[in-house]
Amino acid sequence: MGIDDVIERMTVLADELRRDGDRRLAFHATYLRTTEAVAAALRAGAFEDTDWVDRWDVAFAQLYLDALDAGRRGDAVPAPWAVAFAAAAAQPDLPAVRHVLLGMNAHINYDLPQALLAVISDAEFEDPAVRARREADHRRIDEVLAVQVGAEDAELQQLEPATTWQDRVLQPANRMATRRFLRESRAKVWANALELSKARKAGPEAYDARLGELETLCGRRVADLVRPGPVLLWLAAGGFGVRLAGERQAPAYGSRRPPASRPRRPVARKGTGSGGLRSFDPVKVGSLEAELWVTYYRRQWARFLVASLRVVHGTFGMDWLRSCHGAWLVLRANQLWAPRTADPDGARRCMTRFYALLLLTHGEPADPARAARLEVDWWAAHREHARAPGSDDGPLVTALARLYAHLYNTDVAAVRPAAQHRARAMDISDRWVHGGREPGSPLIAEERDELIRSYTALLAAVHRLAALSHRLR
Repeated sequence: MGIDDVIERMTVLADELRRDGDRRLAFHATYLRTTEAVAAALRAGAFEDTDWVDRWDVAFAQLYLDALDAGRRGDAVPAPWAVAFAAAAAQPDLPAVRHVLLGMNAHINYDLPQALLAVISDAEFEDPAVRARREADHRRIDEVLAVQVGAEDAELQQLEPATTWQDRVLQPANRMATRRFLRESRAKVWANALELSKARKAGPEAYDARLGELETLCGRRVADLVRPGPVLLWLAAGGFGVRLAGERQAPAYGSRRPPASRPRRPVARKGTGSGGLRSFDPVKVGSLEAELWVTYYRRQWARFLVASLRVVHGTFGMDWLRSCHGAWLVLRANQLWAPRTADPDGARRCMTRFYALLLLTHGEPADPARAARLEVDWWAAHREHARAPGSDDGPLVTALARLYAHLYNTDVAAVRPAAQHRARAMDISDRWVHGGREPGSPLIAEERDELIRSYTALLAAVHRLAALSHRLR
């Protein structure tokens, strides 16, 4: 059987799934179009070893088709497919893209390493020349899939158009995350195939045990996708794919991570350095935050999300995918905090996840839950402060300074000037709100100036701490 036979069989199955109203059709149709794209690339001579890629693609597809046949009969299937198929049956109202993601994760993370072993012998895995050829064709498949992402997004939009502004705003981020998913998870697939090859050489029991570990990991990852929310962005924050534990290996192809013995990115010594959280442009960030406040109080949530994305990226130095996730969490926290919703616990949960992103990126803050509590504490202090314009700024400034001190691992007195400028910016913002929230008000420029002064004072404080720590070492 060749790839054209696979396409013919999948086309017949697509008609059957469509006739039955089976939600597994979403992934199946996507996979069929992807297989057709690979077949076209084969005919165009895009691969170094055409016969091998044909055999590999057939072996890969067969694992899915066997699982689908078993699932339709009601027989047992591997854990990742069990989760995906159960969601299709029990949660038919899930968006089509969610069913596609369930299938992609099950098929790529669990089936693809097995397909590689089906067409690469253990001796070939140990032959550098053969491995190089196979890796090269593996990468070319990635290129075909990356091109296919835009086409698949258009297909899904025809099937289920974006119905909310959040969906529309997040579409570009979702496409970026999908491309990263394909690149990163398939890179881990190659590493997992090497681990399975080692186990296969040790004997059937060792191989079965190793494959069982992979099944468990993949089942958990697919289960992550069943929960509500922007799952692609969550996965982007935590990393795509799964990785079997094994001996230290060279980084899998396509991986941007350095070897495990070095940090994932050069970050400063916690609490003392000048990189990571301690590297931002006060003018840029202050100006962006002024825009953020205006969009919040005018309840322009789409513009708020865009401004939040730019603030998160500019202030905290996360990559764009984590910045998208972080901006979404900040948006949800602010929506939950708004008076109409009044859900402070929900706001704290969102901010805990936001600060957990910072911990993943920079190794701090050490306690994301405490940072979230301090964050919402100053929100509450500001709400009380706004209701009592004659009071001094003590509680609000103190709440802000405590948050800064926790985030930057310094004492409250050092960051109090930054907190004072920020509180003054809030006073100006409150006057603007009470005055009618006019977008052309000169108060917006005054607010922006105070925010710039606040970030300038904050940057100076944390860098003074860094210089002092350096002299003491």
